[in-house]
Amino acid sequence: MSSQNNTLKRLIMGASITMAIAFGANAQHSNGNIAGTAVAGDTVVIQGSDTGWHRELTIKKDGKFQVRAVPSGEYVVTITHADGKAEPAKPIIVRVGSTARVQ
Repeated sequence: MSSQNNTLKRLIMGASITMAIAFGANAQHSNGNIAGTAVAGDTVVIQGSDTGWHRELTIKKDGKFQVRAVPSGEYVVTITHADGKAEPAKPIIVRVGSTARVQ
């Protein structure tokens, strides 16, 4: 009987450790999202102020954009229209688990 108790205790302990590691790894994500609208054909450039993270995208016909899994931090978003005219740079802050909206 003692052997069965020890085996059960080890099994429970192993499962507990595995769950703790899995939940801990999930909590370490430090990403958010960036979303906004622009005009079809515009180019959106997202540049991390402190990380150097960079993305450039061309807007499709519906005008909406969303960039996922962006590291948390401060960013500057620049929208350049198809005619070459750029809007003033817009600073945004990406927070863990949320979506920063470009206004």
